[in-house]
Amino acid sequence: IKTGRSVVLTSHSMEECEALCTRLAIMVNGRLRCLGSIQHLKNRFGDGYMITVRTKSSQSVKDVVRFFNRNFPEAMLKERHHTKVQYQLKSEHISLAQVFSKMEQVSGVLGIEDYSVSQTTLDNSDNLEQQETEPPSALQSPLGCLLSLLRPRSAPTELRALVADEPEDLDTEDEGLISFEEERAQLSFNTDTLC
Repeated sequence: IKTGRSVVLTSHSMEECEALCTRLAIMVNGRLRCLGSIQHLKNRFGDGYMITVRTKSSQSVKDVVRFFNRNFPEAMLKERHHTKVQYQLKSEHISLAQVFSKMEQVSGVLGIEDYSVSQTTLDNSDNLEQQETEPPSALQSPLGCLLSLLRPRSAPTELRALVADEPEDLDTEDEGLISFEEERAQLSFNTDTLC
């Protein structure tokens, strides 16, 4: 992509967009709610840590699960495999320093081979849709009634991802231009029957 040009991607997968994009625009119920870098959105909407633990044996996994149940009761088990577990922990319950302190205290005792603590992905963030929902409209005019009928209801969060103009991120000389055609819809209605 040459300077001054961008590629617009649309996806429902935040993970995909985090890997491909430098800037994100998030739409909820058809309205643009926020725009920024991935890190900016994680800081604003992120709600904790992902803790991944690899153990030396399957028995050690059971010990790690017991440890989490006792020490991090609010943690949610996301994945459990033969020698690996992954938990999501909200940052409001504990600080990052406390997480590392507790993990370091028991890593040798519980047979932990290694562990990692990372920021939650935008896919894992519950705050994104909760903070950005639109309050119901109180308009009662015919136009307000029409608009409320046309407003999408309980639609999933739609993600619009924007790739910024950074040529070093691309492996090809292709300009990657995308063209869009404008679609227009016409509505005819009787205002006496709307409300």
